[in-house]
Amino acid sequence: MTANTVTPTLSGGGKQANASPQPAVLGGTLTLAGGFGQNTGYFTAIDVTTGKIAWQKRWNESCYAGSTATAGNLVFVGRSDGRLMAYSADKGEEKWSFQLGAGANNAPTIFERNGKEYLVFYAGGNALSASPHGDNLWLLGLDGTMDQAAAAGGGQGVGHAGESDENGNNNSETSAAAGKKVFADNCAGCHGADGHGGNGGPDLSTRPAAKNLTAVIAQVTNGGGGMPAFKGTLSEAQIKAVSAYVTQTIAK
Repeated sequence: MTANTVTPTLSGGGKQANASPQPAVLGGTLTLAGGFGQNTGYFTAIDVTTGKIAWQKRWNESCYAGSTATAGNLVFVGRSDGRLMAYSADKGEEKWSFQLGAGANNAPTIFERNGKEYLVFYAGGNALSASPHGDNLWLLGLDGTMDQAAAAGGGQGVGHAGESDENGNNNSETSAAAGKKVFADNCAGCHGADGHGGNGGPDLSTRPAAKNLTAVIAQVTNGGGGMPAFKGTLSEAQIKAVSAYVTQTIAK
């Protein structure tokens, strides 16, 4: 884990909003059967007095992060390509961006200490958004001096269950058992803990293709039909393990 201090060149001030309770604002991801290529994300500001859109940003990737607004007319939000963005809250004008080195699929935390303002962000990536994985904890301050990180590029795998053992063994029985952990870490968010449907994902037990190991490996690897590709995010062994778990346990 890295802890770095940087200089955010911001305009519009940066005071933290009052700590009184605020209404929750929820977002989501729409998954459409059949798929339409690359995901599109929208980051939208809504005028709560009228219910109308005040401004909107359209990204060529899913918007898979939380946002935090400040009393200084700034709103911070992370992007899957690793950038932390700052916009003017009233007009949506881009004021600043900073590369964190891994998918910024989290929400910023802003606080004040000894009269100085700070922003904390953990950039770890996310398998469901197929963003670059990392383990980067950033502490951003107005008087920091460290430069931003290099862009991480494509999605990077993390240590999950499903790798071959120390002797290189990875038979189907072992793969299915190991794949349960891979499924819980990467698939349960959409397909449910037992694979029977969850947050927009289909019930895998009802899909005939889910009984075909070759088809499942191809689906997990390449994505499609609203599902992200896990090639580059999971290792080949992890993909085989989770595919074995789906075919032997969920869809049996």
